[in-house]
Amino acid sequence: MNMNPKKERISSEKYTRDGAKYVCTRCKKKYFSKDEVEKCYDGHPVKKEETV
Repeated sequence: MNMNPKKERISSEKYTRDGAKYVCTRCKKKYFSKDEVEKCYDGHPVKKEETV
């Protein structure tokens, strides 16, 4: 059973860490909070190969 009903990407796929900062995996912009980087990631358009 899938525990992620919205089929959102796992947080670790949304960002990476660079020291104390969170880095968006799509645009590589750095943020101080996880909430900010998740909003950035979710704001990017979905790539065609991710819509399958």
